[in-house]
Amino acid sequence: MNESEKNSGKNFQGMANNYPLEPSKAYCRMFSKDKKHQIVWNIAALLKGLENENFAIEHKNVLRLSEQDGGICANPDYAMETDLTKPCILIKLTDNVEIFIDGNHRLFKARKLNIENIPCYVLPAELHKKYILDFDSNIYEKIASEYSTS
Repeated sequence: MNESEKNSGKNFQGMANNYPLEPSKAYCRMFSKDKKHQIVWNIAALLKGLENENFAIEHKNVLRLSEQDGGICANPDYAMETDLTKPCILIKLTDNVEIFIDGNHRLFKARKLNIENIPCYVLPAELHKKYILDFDSNIYEKIASEYSTS
């Protein structure tokens, strides 16, 4: 997922399907290949939800995660100030596909510092789907199948 698909704060305006996105919140969106459909996670709500979960942290390879992220960072100075002990978030889109949805600044910093692994939450579908705005199972399945075959 590239930087244009990850937006937060004042840089992001728009709608998730018919749901207005609040500029003060963090979101991550994933588009269908034809760009006609999207999945939008409310990252702020997801992070708050994780506070109440006793969820295991996995250490993931920075270079492999960077392949998804594309290495793009909108604010490198901010990235270098981030806390690398705070876990990034990956979601299990399908049983075999993990997608990076939060922590691109931490990932950028880890890459710059040549850190091999970074802490991550890897969230199963039943957990992360609760944080998708206007969840539509048909759209989710369409996008999941596209990413499973690419």
